[in-house]
Amino acid sequence: MALDPRYGSRKTREFMTGGLAGQVVLNSRGWLGAKDNIIHTGEGPVPIIRWAGTLVAWANKVCVRVYDTAAHTRIGKLDRPKSSNAEGTSCQLFWDGEQILYMGWHQTIKVARMRRKGTADVDALRTVEVVVSFQLDSLVVGLAPFGADIAVLVHNPALDGSSPRRPNNLTAAAALSGGTASDATGVSTELQHERPELKIFTWAREEVAADALSITGYEEYEASEYALATCYLPRTRASSQVRMNGSGAATPTGRQATKWWADGEEPIYYVVSPKEIIVGRPRDGGDRVTWLLEHSRYEQALDIIESDVTLTQATREQVAGQYLEFLVSQDRFEEAAALMPRLLKDNAAVWERWVYMFAQMRQLPAMAPHIPIEHPTLRQTAYEMMLHAFLLNRADHSILLALVKDWPTHLYSVTTLTEAVLHRIRAPGGDTEALLQVAAQLYQIQGRYDLALAIYLRQQQPAVFDFIQEHHLLPVLHERVAQLLSIDEERATQLLMDQYDEVPASTVVPSIQAEQQRAKDAGDSSEAEMWRHKLHHYLDQLFQKDQTAGADYHVLQVELYADYAPGHLMAFLVSSQWYGLEGALQVCEQRGLVREQVFILGRMGSASQALHLIIQRLADIPQAIEFVQMQRDDELWELLISLALESPALTGELMDNIGGYVNPLRLLQRIPDGMSVEGLRDRLVHIIADFRTQTSLREGCNTILHTDCLLLAQRLYHEVRHALSHLYVKPCIPFASTSQAEAGGQWQHWNAGAGLGAVVDQQDLPGPQGTKQLHLRRKEGPDDEDLETVWVGIEYPAAASSDLGSQTSNLKFREQRHRKTARQKGIDSQPSLPSLVVADVAVLPD
Repeated sequence: MALDPRYGSRKTREFMTGGLAGQVVLNSRGWLGAKDNIIHTGEGPVPIIRWAGTLVAWANKVCVRVYDTAAHTRIGKLDRPKSSNAEGTSCQLFWDGEQILYMGWHQTIKVARMRRKGTADVDALRTVEVVVSFQLDSLVVGLAPFGADIAVLVHNPALDGSSPRRPNNLTAAAALSGGTASDATGVSTELQHERPELKIFTWAREEVAADALSITGYEEYEASEYALATCYLPRTRASSQVRMNGSGAATPTGRQATKWWADGEEPIYYVVSPKEIIVGRPRDGGDRVTWLLEHSRYEQALDIIESDVTLTQATREQVAGQYLEFLVSQDRFEEAAALMPRLLKDNAAVWERWVYMFAQMRQLPAMAPHIPIEHPTLRQTAYEMMLHAFLLNRADHSILLALVKDWPTHLYSVTTLTEAVLHRIRAPGGDTEALLQVAAQLYQIQGRYDLALAIYLRQQQPAVFDFIQEHHLLPVLHERVAQLLSIDEERATQLLMDQYDEVPASTVVPSIQAEQQRAKDAGDSSEAEMWRHKLHHYLDQLFQKDQTAGADYHVLQVELYADYAPGHLMAFLVSSQWYGLEGALQVCEQRGLVREQVFILGRMGSASQALHLIIQRLADIPQAIEFVQMQRDDELWELLISLALESPALTGELMDNIGGYVNPLRLLQRIPDGMSVEGLRDRLVHIIADFRTQTSLREGCNTILHTDCLLLAQRLYHEVRHALSHLYVKPCIPFASTSQAEAGGQWQHWNAGAGLGAVVDQQDLPGPQGTKQLHLRRKEGPDDEDLETVWVGIEYPAAASSDLGSQTSNLKFREQRHRKTARQKGIDSQPSLPSLVVADVAVLPD
């Protein structure tokens, strides 16, 4: 019999019965009382009925049928396994919700899914689809879902006391016949049953777990004497848990989590036997972790505690402690230290305990990279103990340096650690490069940058340049500036150039000279020469940056240029005014620098001596001409000609170049008779042609200059005559009649081109006399520019009305005469735009 799961909430009070009669009867209560409806018959006894929602499944000796009580129709069936031994065995059914039906019959397991035909409508007809089917080696006496898997209670075939397991057909027959079987000879043999097992299978027939049950008297119990009852809350099976392959079979999409049930919904499995009931519960993460720890499978236990959030903190600490202890016992300290962040998480107390344990085993170097500095933050003593421990061994100093750079300063006492580091440096074998950098880092943390700089300079660290720029330490170097040049000359020089006003040459040069002298005293001439070259490079860069910055060392610089860069000496001599001419001349003479000697002699006033050097040592006529021209001394031309006439080649070269500076006749008249000058005729023709060309150019230039002067003077004249092109005139006529006074008291517009114009109303006047603002155009270039201005109203007195008329006529006459004169002279008759702008208003009262 099976009750409707909704029996207590529905008025129909339905239940279904089966039995040996082979009928499936649905009893339903209506208005007229209870009524039995036979919904199926004719397929043998019905030993089992299972009801879920509106669906009912029952089994007979032929098949398993599924009936929909809401639609009152049979929706499908599952055929009995075809094995010959399956007939007469009981079938096991279990509903997982209304969608999944589990069936176990003989040695076959099937899983069916209820599907609606063609649509997702809830009223659509449903059908049964088998998604899983596989065979076992034992009899299925009960089954139920186990999360995404299947829990199966199996009864193993009976065995005799000495022989191994018999074939399935023999053992199955023995189980069904009451515990006896006949072998091939027909002799009856008393058999013993094995213990039943509760197994877990995936839908792909993979056996996940198996537990043999110790039931009292199991040797005598048959398969029909066991049952599996389950307290299992149906869960909606997500479609993602099962995927269909090409043949229609289901395969799992992945393994389920350790704990797949919700809190308060733990499934319970009851294994029922004739004399006792065994209660089974699924193992949780804690059980699995305990078993894994007992078998030293620590990595799997770690995976479980990281994926299962329901495990207690005590379980996690147990895994962490046992795993670390195992690794330490195997001397795998680095591996243990690397796993600590995963195992210990933010448990500060456990972290500190392992810090002290590693310290006792002298394995802190393995733990240092992994110790936390936040989340959690340990006590200060733990960090200080680790830092001080790294002072002892020279090999650990690099680890100490990395920790000091990475750790925040609030984790330890900076002053205490600094004292310990300095004490270790003074001890034998303590002045390692790494430990010195630790000291510099600690000084830097305390803001004592000068002491940190001294260490960086001692170690010749390239990073010292960035350190100096970051903390502006260049002025505190003083005599140690030369040490920067020994680290990186280019960067040091660039740094000194950028801040040459803060670190003057008077600081840098003595420092370099001191290093040079130290090398000389040590007998190292190559090093001394290296420092001298560095000095030249510094002074050269400084001179290019600011010619006056190193003026005190220009005397020294002449010698340095002569030795290391003679090609730059001439530019230096020309630009500098702070070197002694006699000393510079002596240096150039010692090194045979003729051109430089010529320049110095020129500055000393010994032009003739310089000219002798050019002709006699260089034989360079163009340079000699350039030198004489710069001196602006006509006597030097005579000297140049005299010196050149000593050689025919120089004479010919002088003829080629002198034409543009002096009259060539001065040279030609002095050529001595009998001197053979190569190409004399061609050179004479060239001299004459050049002279004529120069003469023509001078005359043309003078003509153009004269014409431009005349034109500009005429333009200036007309500009001055017509400075104001527009006026507003108001004549004043004293002792005149009323009408004349009224006429004379009106404003009139006067234009320089048109003369006196129309009368202007008071309101149209610009400035204070009117309301309009006018603009004046003034010509200042190729384009005219609008300039805002205020116009001037001018009054001039007139003695009488006749005088007013004559004055007006004279004004007009003068303007007409101007235009006539302009046309005769070919000048633009329109007066040019005014070049004066008046900014104030001067209007006389009436």
